[in-house]
Amino acid sequence: MRAGGLKKCQIAAGVLAGGRAERFGGRPKGLLEAAPGICIIEKQVAELASSGLEQVVILANDPLPYRGFGPSIVPDLRAGMGPLGGIETAVSFYANRFHATLFLPCDLPAITERQIRILKESFVKARAGVAVAVAKGTRRQPLCAVVDNDLLPAISQAIDEGKRKVGEVWRDLGALFVHFPEAEPFFNVNAPGDWACWLTAKGWGNRDRYAAGIHMEARWPCEQGPPQMNKGGPLAQNQGSQQVSGRRRDVRR
Repeated sequence: MRAGGLKKCQIAAGVLAGGRAERFGGRPKGLLEAAPGICIIEKQVAELASSGLEQVVILANDPLPYRGFGPSIVPDLRAGMGPLGGIETAVSFYANRFHATLFLPCDLPAITERQIRILKESFVKARAGVAVAVAKGTRRQPLCAVVDNDLLPAISQAIDEGKRKVGEVWRDLGALFVHFPEAEPFFNVNAPGDWACWLTAKGWGNRDRYAAGIHMEARWPCEQGPPQMNKGGPLAQNQGSQQVSGRRRDVRR
């Protein structure tokens, strides 16, 4: 990363929305409701703007579902490469104008500007090449990350070598892992059952439609709510020490 840290305006953002969403019958997960009347993509764009990241693109190969939400929609430079292809595309798109790109997957309904700010600030403070979110009680979130745009050649080379797992690429690049004391903001809607659990835990009952008016059925009721969800609200921030072990660094927030 460039010496001296980054200014707020030097980080842009990309929402990864190019997945096939096979578990949802191919229907875009970004159009699922994050709250009554607002879909995940719409909420994420607003949270990114609140965190100071107003330059946002949506990485999607089909532009039609996401028209009208404001950000430009950018297709992958190389089709069929999975999320890593979307990351390569955004980093290439921003390379000559911004120093870094912050990524969010389109299936996080609860992430807020607070987590985005912490991740961004941890990246800047540590002068990291990559900073990756790690939520309490969950696995690392490799698609929720900040990436130095100077790493474009390394990302492209990884794809050329047949690598497709984003987490492995970040590990090879010596990623900084930023630990959060709460799990709910990083709850992923990977399948219809996850979404049903999310709606139930939030008390939104049997809402079984997309914010954009696309209907679907939710047949996986969940009384317990999403795994690891903190129903009482975000936990108090726990400021901890930075730990350095080899190339991997962990920051607990």
